[in-house]
Amino acid sequence: MCPGQRYSVIITAHDSLKFNHALNVTFYSDFIPQTPGFNPLYHQVPIVYHDNAPIKTFTAIEDHEVKWADELAMELRDKQMLLEPVDQHIVVNVKVLNREMGMSIHAYGHYAYASVPVPPLYTALTTGNMALSPSVYAPQLNAIILKHNHVVELELRNSFAPIMHTYHSHGHAFQVVESGLAKINSSIPVKRFKGRYPMRRDTITLAAGQYVRVRIKADNPGVWYQHCHQEQHNLSGMAFTFIEAPDVMQQTLRVPQEMLEFCRILGHPTQGNSAGHFGSDMTGIDPPLAINGTANSITGT
Repeated sequence: MCPGQRYSVIITAHDSLKFNHALNVTFYSDFIPQTPGFNPLYHQVPIVYHDNAPIKTFTAIEDHEVKWADELAMELRDKQMLLEPVDQHIVVNVKVLNREMGMSIHAYGHYAYASVPVPPLYTALTTGNMALSPSVYAPQLNAIILKHNHVVELELRNSFAPIMHTYHSHGHAFQVVESGLAKINSSIPVKRFKGRYPMRRDTITLAAGQYVRVRIKADNPGVWYQHCHQEQHNLSGMAFTFIEAPDVMQQTLRVPQEMLEFCRILGHPTQGNSAGHFGSDMTGIDPPLAINGTANSITGT
């Protein structure tokens, strides 16, 4: 379980008022040192059946006795089939830039994400056919163009970062289909979903040295922010952008006039590429902060 991730559980109540009960929760963190009273954190919630009833006690369960959840072995009861065949395969690499004073910047992609004068939604809506080209979006947006209704498989690789990250998707709940070690020739076997109705998430853990493959259907036209849910990494630029079906967006979406007026008052342009120009001219935008490492890749049309 990672920052931003949620679990829902169904608890069947007892039919007796003889005892109250305690719900015990233990939270571990694997990216900070274990510290008494801080990591792990213990939380207890009373489940009250009667004000005067005693709390029933049970023997504590040790960690090694717990059967940990394996999302690749689960099937959803809503019976949404595995998305296939895959039309587009995208590899996104976690990058790390070490800076002075022990500081580091983590990124999804070749550049640290940064805001630009023209929001990518406005660019997608005002540049016509050019909206289908990455050239009208500034490099620091790490923009990935998705075609309408394509099945997209996203492979997230945490090959270089020494710590765990999270991946949170706006606009989609993705199917979790595969995971393994990101290093080639690993002796640890790859885990693949083998059923029909895979688990769906909008947030997932990406452990150090791990890769995860997820799938979506690009049926939700819009500009969708994808990011790490550890806030310090998100704020430093660990994000990328799905530009999903911009041709469909231009036919179906309209920006409220109030938003355009707000931008006008602030002096922000509302059309053109990321710099407010036409074509790929990015004059006036600060150069992106490049992060060394393996480049991202996109296959499929």
